[in-house]
Amino acid sequence: MNLPTGLNTVRVRAIDTTTEMVCNSEAFVRPVIPGHELLNLKTMCFLIDNEAQNKRILFDCGSRKDYWNGPLVTRRMIGSQVPALQVEKGVDEILVEAGVPLNSLDAIVWSHWHWDHIGDGSKYDSATDIVVGPGFKANFCPGWPEDPNGVLLSSDLEGHVIDEITFEESKLRIGDFRAHDYLGDGSFYILDVPGHAIGHICGFARTTHDTFVFLGGDCCHFPGTFRPTFASPMPEIIPDRQLDESFPRPCPCSLFTTLNPFATNVSQTNEERDARRMPFYKVTRLKDSAYICPEVAENSIRSLEELDADPNIFILLAHDSALFGVLPLLNFAPNEDISDWKSKGYKDNTFWGFLNELPRMGKPGRKKLVSGLMRNGNQMIMDPNDVSFRDIDDTIT
Repeated sequence: MNLPTGLNTVRVRAIDTTTEMVCNSEAFVRPVIPGHELLNLKTMCFLIDNEAQNKRILFDCGSRKDYWNGPLVTRRMIGSQVPALQVEKGVDEILVEAGVPLNSLDAIVWSHWHWDHIGDGSKYDSATDIVVGPGFKANFCPGWPEDPNGVLLSSDLEGHVIDEITFEESKLRIGDFRAHDYLGDGSFYILDVPGHAIGHICGFARTTHDTFVFLGGDCCHFPGTFRPTFASPMPEIIPDRQLDESFPRPCPCSLFTTLNPFATNVSQTNEERDARRMPFYKVTRLKDSAYICPEVAENSIRSLEELDADPNIFILLAHDSALFGVLPLLNFAPNEDISDWKSKGYKDNTFWGFLNELPRMGKPGRKKLVSGLMRNGNQMIMDPNDVSFRDIDDTIT
């Protein structure tokens, strides 16, 4: 898989951005399994420290707390694909509360331009570079309102050096992905992972001499899009520690394999065996979906499967809800990190956690994270005429 060798490592801490969404599944996956018409999406980002170089990087920023003040494009995206959303705090607030000064950040890496990953750029010191992927400057600078169709606010970009990684001069590859050694010492790489959005990039951090975390951004939005596989088949008995208490103990995989829409229509024995080795979903083909190029995104996801099967690599998608109940979070344990993830068993304890979200008897596996578009505890509606948000109570009165 072309894994880089080296001795230099980084410290990685996980952050709950407090961005919680309920999204229409058809905008992300296909075919939609009955009872799973909505996706619960929490959102995680990561703080990376290279202590040898005294460098600090924030990978992704969640959503701005006042998402209703975003550019028109963002508001339309929320109104069409996200029926429920709440953001308790901005990541800038979370960092300060955890004792991390914002001016200590050397760079912010935006995995891509979507509103739930860029936060509020105006909150961060202008000396902090913003690292982006190929095509970002040509497509997204300047921001709104200078560009009426801008997908970011001009204030997100103002004062920052926009460092676009093009990968044009790099011959380095990690797995099937083009790679850039961002810090120059083999401790943290930027990967070119196309398909979801223009300029989509991921992170690849060396956490010990022989282990890595793959910071997946929105390579995909639900782990069932790349699990299970022939390299990582579903076990016949799902580990108790990864399932909600409502499941039987022991829990046979057949409770889930029967849901797999890609299982071959043969005998039950062969169907179960195949379903244990086939992902539950593929990327949606819906027009105006969350993926700019679904075919390319599926190629990226297939390349992800090989990395996922490696016991020394831990895939961390931004929206994998299973991570939140297992990883120590900077929000509550600012001095704890996830760099020792292998010895702590974090991958083993989260790998099949996404199964809890799958439907049971045609009904959602878990209740919705949030009901409605929320602002300061009040539910809002979007006015389609001017793409503004109004509290429902205000509309009634």
